[in-house]
Amino acid sequence: MLNFELRAATADDQGFLFDSYKSTLQPYVDWAWGWDESFQRESFTKHFPVTQFKVITVEGGDAGGLYVEEQESLRFIRLIYLLPEFQGNGVGRQLIENEMERACAAKKALHIKVVKINRAKSLYDRLGFKLVEETDVTYHMHIPV
Repeated sequence: MLNFELRAATADDQGFLFDSYKSTLQPYVDWAWGWDESFQRESFTKHFPVTQFKVITVEGGDAGGLYVEEQESLRFIRLIYLLPEFQGNGVGRQLIENEMERACAAKKALHIKVVKINRAKSLYDRLGFKLVEETDVTYHMHIPV
């Protein structure tokens, strides 16, 4: 596995966070809802404040984003994504396992949502996430307390 770290995002990271979101998740968003560039930029900025993100760095370079929302009874991984060149080497798995440990320590369920055609679902299945809700285009999964 490659060496990785998380660092708090700053306003200077806004462009990177959106651009890496787009390059990683655009095919899934397009499949599920359609991709409208201006809507996606506006929605991303509105619903995913940069100050709530952690920038994932791999081997010293920016590689993706992690946004975890702390709620009263659960931790919700709102977004997790790695640029394609950093996928498949265990970083994503370790990040999610770290979140599983944090949720367990806080005695909270861990929730994640995934577009149905995203191959990341198989990782979530292997890690023990259970399906709790399904829409036409997404699976809502969690690990209970």
